[in-house]
Amino acid sequence: MDVVLLVLMMMAIGALIGGLTNSLAIRMLFRPYDAKYIGKYRLPFTPGLIPKRQQELARQLGRMVVQHLLTAEGIRKKLEESEFQHQMTVWAQEEVKQLLRQDKKISELLAAFEVETNEAKIRRKVSYWVETQYEEVMEQYRPIPLRDVLSEDMIKKTDKATDKLAGNIQLKIGSYIDSPEGKRKIADLIEHYLTGQGFFGNMISSFITPQGLTDKAHPAVLQYVRAPETKAWLVELIGKEKEYWLHQPVGTIEGRIGKNAIKRALGTAVSNALPLENWLNRTVAEWMRPIRSKIIQDAVPVVVSQLGTLLAERIEPMMKKLHLAEIVQEQVEAFSVGRLEAMVLDISRRELKMITYLGALLGGLIGIIQGMIVIFLG
Repeated sequence: MDVVLLVLMMMAIGALIGGLTNSLAIRMLFRPYDAKYIGKYRLPFTPGLIPKRQQELARQLGRMVVQHLLTAEGIRKKLEESEFQHQMTVWAQEEVKQLLRQDKKISELLAAFEVETNEAKIRRKVSYWVETQYEEVMEQYRPIPLRDVLSEDMIKKTDKATDKLAGNIQLKIGSYIDSPEGKRKIADLIEHYLTGQGFFGNMISSFITPQGLTDKAHPAVLQYVRAPETKAWLVELIGKEKEYWLHQPVGTIEGRIGKNAIKRALGTAVSNALPLENWLNRTVAEWMRPIRSKIIQDAVPVVVSQLGTLLAERIEPMMKKLHLAEIVQEQVEAFSVGRLEAMVLDISRRELKMITYLGALLGGLIGIIQGMIVIFLG
C-alpha cells in the first residue's frame, strides 16, 4: 500500500510541476508586459519574450507580409481572374445604378463638391473660356487664307449662296422700285438731275414735267432691274468680291470686323445659349435616364476591365510606393502587448491548453518512473 501511495504522490507532483512549468512558460511569452526592477537590478526574464522582441517581431512580420503573403504577383493574379472581374463588374453596376437614380439636383450635387453653381458666374466663366479658346484657335489660323480654312463642300455652298444672294438682291431692288416709295425716289432723282443741268434741264422741263419723265422711265428701270443680264452682272460682282475675300488671310478679315468684338460676341452668344437654369435644376436621374442602360450594361464592364488591367500592370510600383512592410511594422509596434496576447490566445487557446496538459502528462509519467526507480533502489 505504501508503494502505491508513493508512486501516486510522485506522479501527482510530477504532473503538477510539468503542467505549471508549461503554463508558466506560455504566460512568460507575454508576461510581464514591462521590465521589473529590485532597486536598480532588473529581474531576469522581464519583460516577457514578445514584449521584449516586439519591434523585431513587427519588422519580421512586415517583411513576411510583403515577401510571402501580400505579393504583387498574387494580387496581379487575383485582379486578372475572370471570376473576380465578374464580381467587381456586378458590384460596380449596382453602385452605378444607385448613383444614377439619385433625386439630387445637379446644383445640389455640385454644391456638395464645392463647385460654383451661381448661374451668372458660370455664364461669365463659359464666356471667358470661349474667348480663350477662340484666341488659341485663331493663333494658328490668322496667317492662312480663308479658302484654305474652308472645306471644299463649304466653298461649293458659297458658290450656290452667291447665285441665291444675287437673286435676292435683284428681287429686293425690283420690289423697292415697283413700290410707291421707289417711284418717288426715281422722281426725286430725275428732278434733282434736271435742276443741276441749268438751261438744258429747264428746257427739258418745259416740254415734259419730272412726273411725266418718271412715268416713262420707271417701267424701263424696272425692266432693266428684273432682266437676266442684271442678275448675271450681280452674280459676277458678288463672285469677284467673294474671291477677293477667300484669298485674304483670316487675320485680315478678323481685323476688319474687330478681334475683341468677335471674341465678346462669340463668348456672350455661347454663354447665353446654354440653358443653365434648366440644366442645374434637373436631377441626376433625369440627366442619366436616356443613357443609364448604356452606362450600366456597356460602359461599366469596359471600365472595370480596363481598370483591372491597369492596376495589374501598375501593382508592383504601387506597392513599393505604399511601403506595405513599413505600414505592417508600424501597426504591430503600435499594438498593446495585451492586445497581441489576446489575439494569440483567441487563435491558439485550445492548442496552448493542450501543451499545458501535455506538460502535466509528461510530468506524471516522469513521476511514475521516478517512483519505480525509488522502489527498486530502496
